[in-house]
Amino acid sequence: MRYLLPFNKHPRRNLPADTSKRRTEADFVLAFGRTYQKNLNKRADQDRSFEIARELYIHGFGIADIVAVFVSPLKTTLYVFEMKIKDWRKALAQAYRYKYYADSVFVVLPPDEAVKAKQSLPTFRAIKVGLWAFDKKEGIIEKIYTPKEDKPLSNSANNKALTLLAQQLKSLPVS
Repeated sequence: MRYLLPFNKHPRRNLPADTSKRRTEADFVLAFGRTYQKNLNKRADQDRSFEIARELYIHGFGIADIVAVFVSPLKTTLYVFEMKIKDWRKALAQAYRYKYYADSVFVVLPPDEAVKAKQSLPTFRAIKVGLWAFDKKEGIIEKIYTPKEDKPLSNSANNKALTLLAQQLKSLPVS
């Protein structure tokens, strides 16, 4: 089974309309990904290329909603995003697992849920997991807390993630 999907693929468009309406979280993930990609394109960096995909499955660490891989001549950096419509605590627990293979990890929530999570910002800071709010209707990403890039907790998990990404995203020259 292939979990990693580029953004330009829409495998569920063939489902009935009433089924698609129930995909609130999946729609939120895709909308965030498109907005994030558009924002990155505006700030295009000559020395750094990037690729974004969704549903990265790393055995033992779960399925990340969105991954962004940045490649520069000196290093490859992996950002991972976990999104939830509700239950920011569950999102935080999942996001922390991704720190084993990612350089930066973020929880992304709708604005009303982000306000609730913001009350526990010291927890996000303590474990170095970012907190962002995304207003799907307005297409606005609010960066409430963005931690500094950190080394992944496991080099082997990071190598596994980067190898998988290099295989799946053929256009990405992962070093």
